[in-house]
Amino acid sequence: MPKENMDTKSSIADHSSIEANLGEREIKTKNERMMRQTKLLKDTLDLLWNKTLEQQEVCEQLKQQNDYLEDYIGNLMKSSNVLEK
Repeated sequence: MPKENMDTKSSIADHSSIEANLGEREIKTKNERMMRQTKLLKDTLDLLWNKTLEQQEVCEQLKQQNDYLEDYIGNLMKSSNVLEK
């Protein structure tokens, strides 16, 4: 086999190897970027979920306070006969 032909095959193999390494690096970089984005989305979802739970608790407390005030005002009005005057 002529030396020229071997050099060409060798350079093609080297070029393919370089492309494969670049492809692997690109895939690794894309995977890392996707992992970071996934983690960011998960963290954001966790924060939103926790905030939702906190707001549900606040809403329940306010509902209980509202119910109490309705009963209190209703009892005051009955005891003072405000509606009968």
